[in-house]
This record gives sequence, structure tokens and C-alpha cells, in this order.
Amino acid sequence: MNSSSYTQAQILLIKAAEDAAIFDSNDIPESILGFHAQQAVEKLIKALLSQLAISFELTHNLERLQIALASSGESLPVTPLALDELNDFAVVYRYDLLFQLATPDKSDLIETVRLIREHIHARIVTLTGAPLPPPLQ
Repeated sequence: MNSSSYTQAQILLIKAAEDAAIFDSNDIPESILGFHAQQAVEKLIKALLSQLAISFELTHNLERLQIALASSGESLPVTPLALDELNDFAVVYRYDLLFQLATPDKSDLIETVRLIREHIHARIVTLTGAPLPPPLQ
């Protein structure tokens, strides 16, 4: 299967998995892990919006994306970290050292992404009636 055989939702799922792959690395600062967690969740939400054929703005604001989901009757699972906590990683933690001491725990970041990924994967499989394709090789 070549990349043109993938839908926008499927490509976003693949890109989210690429962001989440950093969780397998050791000695990565929490701010970098948080940035990639935020990016993974952003792409996961956009994947579900794409599957639902709902247009979305090009934003890093997870709460705004969640509002777009909610307007279509979709919800996300409860997670260890709230979306507004992840939002800070998109910009604030990337450029401000003052927040380095207040970053969330790595296990909370990983669990938050895992729960949202599993939920969105299940919703997309339900909506399409087909299993997700394998990642690009």
C-alpha cells in the first residue's frame, strides 16, 4: 500500500505514532516529552475530526479541537492530564525555563496519549467498519 492509499485520518494516526515514539527514549527532558505528547494528541484529535469529515482550524489548541469534536457529539476519555495542561507544551514549555520545574510526570504524559489513542483508534474503526491499515514502511 503506498502513501496515496491512505486517508487523511490514517496519515494523521501515523504521524501521531511518530510523535509518541519518543516515549521509548531515555533521558529526554519532560518538556520535550510533553511537546511530543501534545503533538500526538493534536494529531489524534485531528484524525478523528478528519474521519468525521469535520473541518478543523490549523491550531495547536487542544481545547478548541475538543470543542469541534464535542459539537459533533464526540467526547474524549478522562485522562491523567487535562488538555489545557498539554496545551502549554505546544509553546510555553518550549521557550520558558521557569516552567521546567512544573512539568508533568512522564508516566502521566504516556498514559494520557495512550488513552486518547486507544479511544480514537476504536472510534475510527467503528466509523469505517474496517481495521486500521499498517503504518507506512
